[in-house]
Amino acid sequence: MKVVVLADIGQHVYHVGDEAMGHAAAQELGSRGIDVVMLSRNPAQSRELYGTASAPTITFPWPPLERETYLDEISRVLQGERGALPPEDQVWDLIRLIEGSDAVLICGGGNMNSSYGWLLYERAAVGVVAAHFKKPLVISGQTLGPTLTASDGLVLQSLLESAQLVGVRESASHQLARDGGLPQKQLVAGLDDAAFFANPMADGGRAPYMAVTFSPGTGSLPAEEYFTKIAAVLDELVAVSGLGVVFIPHMADTESRDQDLWAHRMIAAAMNSENIEQLELLDAAEAAAITVGASLVVTSRYHPAVFATGAGIPVVSLSPNHYSDVRLSGALRNWGLEQFNLPVTSLLNGDFRTAALAAWEQRSAIAGHLQSLGEQRRAEAQDWWDGVVRALGGERSQAPASIAPAPSYEGATSWSADADAVRRVASPMGKRAAIAELELQREQDLRRVAGREAAAAREELQRLLGSKAFRVASKAWKITGKLTRREPS
Repeated sequence: MKVVVLADIGQHVYHVGDEAMGHAAAQELGSRGIDVVMLSRNPAQSRELYGTASAPTITFPWPPLERETYLDEISRVLQGERGALPPEDQVWDLIRLIEGSDAVLICGGGNMNSSYGWLLYERAAVGVVAAHFKKPLVISGQTLGPTLTASDGLVLQSLLESAQLVGVRESASHQLARDGGLPQKQLVAGLDDAAFFANPMADGGRAPYMAVTFSPGTGSLPAEEYFTKIAAVLDELVAVSGLGVVFIPHMADTESRDQDLWAHRMIAAAMNSENIEQLELLDAAEAAAITVGASLVVTSRYHPAVFATGAGIPVVSLSPNHYSDVRLSGALRNWGLEQFNLPVTSLLNGDFRTAALAAWEQRSAIAGHLQSLGEQRRAEAQDWWDGVVRALGGERSQAPASIAPAPSYEGATSWSADADAVRRVASPMGKRAAIAELELQREQDLRRVAGREAAAAREELQRLLGSKAFRVASKAWKITGKLTRREPS
């Protein structure tokens, strides 16, 4: 069976988490005898990294109206209006590829929302093509939303409804899909696709360390204050634990040295500790392996928390915004550790410090809690991938069961009440503000398009008024007018 797999891979700026999910999906399908074709922005790179076939994906424009228009044009092409797009358009290769395949998998990620609308529409286009050729479609390991404009919400709903099976990776996404009317028989609550991707190195050659990964996002705090407060917490952790600090970037342009590399430089510069190692950007497998070789993981990025929980490593995370909070809380809730994800305000009242120190002090109990769930979670993940292959093969058998709710970790977590109180107020406000901004962007797009159309109409009118044909016609109209005004003889 030949399956086309869409993952957000081959990007100019390498992203450990996106690549890890792609690798995990390719490995799970390959181990079950599936021939995989990875859609990529850099097929040559992906063929080398994945050891599979790879083909170009399609790129959608960023402006909301332009991506809506392009998706509509693709739909018109599939309905028989071949002139809706030129013959050299990128979508024709995708259409031929999916037509010649047996099924399509859209593997995990956090891009089915309006904040990353161009990626949502890329997935919608793949879904539309799959539906046209009646190819089974499975969607795996997704975060849905949380920020969706009205028009993008309809696109997402249509995509989900076209799938034989939809896997989501946190309870908030499961609820959003249910609220949208997706039947329970199509919907499975599960884990991130890369939950068990990480394999620890046999001998990393390092003294005991904590793995630290921070994105450049600082929420509502000024960058200097944000990074200085994180540095102080890490310094205190070093003092009480004796661990070194290994910074593991997950996303960066290695030429401009931005994103996580910049954030790590900012934090390291504010620290007093000397046992610090700032790694360069590594491939997904190596970054994951070093992460799970740590004694403690501290992060504001999503996949370090995923790798840590799957490997039984204590973790504490910081969410700089609502989008991060939904994903990180969801990832840790799948293991009963949601209280160890804190909002950015916890840097101000000391709760992040308290939680980080507690994660170290209670490390044995936390590791035991995670390990007690490990066998069950691995079995549930394998059951999911078995179900994926059945659905890709066109079987109409019962969907895999959702993962069982995790028992909450019972250690002392005095800070969690404050964090929950902040979420009850800040999360709805943050979501509404994000959606309002996205709707405004679309409205501005509409105005720009209307302005361009009006300007084009004025230009065409001026061109017409100045044309020879118009001058001739104008004289004719004048003569005709004189004739029609004469009194009858």
